[in-house]
Amino acid sequence: MLGTTDYCGSRVVLDGVTGAVLLAEWAGGTPRDASAGAEPVHDPLASSLSAFAELIDTCAWVSETARHPEAYDGRRGPDVMAEVIEAAAGRMRAVDPALFGAEAAPAHWRTCLLVRSLAWGARPGPADGLAYTFGPALVRDLARLGGEGRVRHYRPEELPDHLTHEPTRRLLTEIGLPLDGELFSVGDEPLRTMAEAHPDSFAGRAEDGSGAATGRGHQRDFLAVGWWPHDLAVALDGATGRLELPDWYGEDEPAAYLNRDLSALLYAWWIYERLRDEWHHWGDGAAAETWRVFDPFALLSSRADPMVEAVDPEAFRTSAHSWRMLAEDPYTGGLLSN
Repeated sequence: MLGTTDYCGSRVVLDGVTGAVLLAEWAGGTPRDASAGAEPVHDPLASSLSAFAELIDTCAWVSETARHPEAYDGRRGPDVMAEVIEAAAGRMRAVDPALFGAEAAPAHWRTCLLVRSLAWGARPGPADGLAYTFGPALVRDLARLGGEGRVRHYRPEELPDHLTHEPTRRLLTEIGLPLDGELFSVGDEPLRTMAEAHPDSFAGRAEDGSGAATGRGHQRDFLAVGWWPHDLAVALDGATGRLELPDWYGEDEPAAYLNRDLSALLYAWWIYERLRDEWHHWGDGAAAETWRVFDPFALLSSRADPMVEAVDPEAFRTSAHSWRMLAEDPYTGGLLSN
């Protein structure tokens, strides 16, 4: 035995006769089944130990290269991600033609490449800009994955004067937001303040936020930019670009902080949708028909929360923060089950 996977505990073993590396477990899945005489089952991972090592290195290359701002001429987004996946897949085929030339798709590697390649969606933004830098292609892809495929580009004259955060203004006009998304929903209506869009939540409050009312008083002049799960309005601070949620359903819950800005929300949402798309690809028994041991759902679910959290750690800081509430919801089973 060479080791175990860190997502489902299956054994990675070396066949002493053929030299192949296999993903293996006992039929039934437990050591008790082995002692009862059950036969081991396996999926091939590589034709040799040296090929296995090179395949691992190729997966590492995918995510590590994304950390270099100049890689691929600084381009980021789904188109570049596809180029990187194709380059990595070509390397893998050259390393182990027998494995990748087989009729059945090899276990593990496709899903691993997808997970690693999501680092190519965006790169960190400048200190005086948005959290992440990406182009319109990411939002178009997000609209396709998480909505009806439509993107709203705001005209400069549609943006209120008190939206003074220039990076956010440029994102809204040059890149846009997906319309009618499942997670984050934006409509065609004009941008209004929270007090204008939801007057009942701010009735009785003075402009300085004092006075008795529901909601968070400091959000009255934030812009109601869209909707979040549980019918919560997303409030955009026009001065900083920060995104917040109101506390409509309980004192101080959810936490006010949603994301640092729209770029962080969009990148986190895109990662989530890409992983969910792969999850659904193997649904309806497709995974069980392809492999005997490998479980793509275990790999995807083990990576979803950490990857989304890494985009904006503050969004997961406490159990009252909405992203963490969605990830740990016992009724839905987590992000990918939504």
